[in-house]
Amino acid sequence: MQNDYTLILTRFNISPTASKVYLALLDLGKSSADKIAKKAGTYKANVYDALERLMEIGLATYIIEEKKKLYIPTNPEKLISNIEESKQKTIKDYETLKKDIEEIMPNLLAKYKSVKERDLFEIYKGKKGYKALINDILREKPKYWKGFGNLQVQEYFPYDFPKWFKNTKFMLFSTKSDIFLRRLKEAKKSVKVKIKFLPEDLYMPIVWTLFGKNLLILIYEPEVIALRIKSEQIVKTFSNQFDYLWKKLHNKFIITKKK
Repeated sequence: MQNDYTLILTRFNISPTASKVYLALLDLGKSSADKIAKKAGTYKANVYDALERLMEIGLATYIIEEKKKLYIPTNPEKLISNIEESKQKTIKDYETLKKDIEEIMPNLLAKYKSVKERDLFEIYKGKKGYKALINDILREKPKYWKGFGNLQVQEYFPYDFPKWFKNTKFMLFSTKSDIFLRRLKEAKKSVKVKIKFLPEDLYMPIVWTLFGKNLLILIYEPEVIALRIKSEQIVKTFSNQFDYLWKKLHNKFIITKKK
C-alpha cells in the first residue's frame, strides 16, 4: 500500500525519495531528520534535499524546539490544489491522477489528523509555498482578511488575487503611497476593501493579517516567506486587538466595492 502511495505522489513531479519522506512524516508527525531518514529508509542527506522540495511546494514545514529543527507535515489536501494549479502545465493524465489522489486522500488525512499539532506553527517559503498556504486556508471559507499591510498580495499574485479573495472582505490599516493606491485600484475590481490610514512615514515591510482561523505574518522581500499560526487563543487575542484599534481610529476610511 505504501508503495502505491509513493507511485501516485511521484506523478506530482515529486521525487520517489521526497514522496517517501512525506509519507514518513505523515506517520511520524513532528520529527527530526534522523527519525525521518530511518522511517523512510534513506540517507539523512537525501532527507534534507527531499524536505527542501516538500517545503517549496507547501507539503512540509518546520519549527525550532530547544535549538533543534523539527519537521512537520502539512495538510495532504494541498495535493488536490496542486493538481488544479498544474492542470495545464506539467501534470499529465489530470483526470486519472485526480481520481487516484481522491481515493487515497481519506487514508492520508487520517494519518495527518492523528499526528497534527493542536496549535499549528508553519513556515512557508517561496511563491509555491505561499499559494499552497492560501489554498489550504480557503477550504475554511474565510470571510475576512484583516490586519496591517499595503495590499502586497495583490502585486505579487495579480492573477490569483481575484480568484482567491472574491468572497473575502479586506479590512486594513495601511499607509498612503502611490504604490499602495495603484494596488488598491486593481484590488477594488474584484474585492471589497475597507482602509484606515496610518501615518505615511510608518514603514510596513512585514505584514500581519488574520485570515480565517489563522494569524499570518508575511514577508514579501527579498523573498516570499509566510508564517502561519493556527491557535484559537492567539487568533482571538489579535482579533480583539485589531477590532479595538479599528473602532478607536476615527479617521475616514475608504470603502471600495467590486463591480
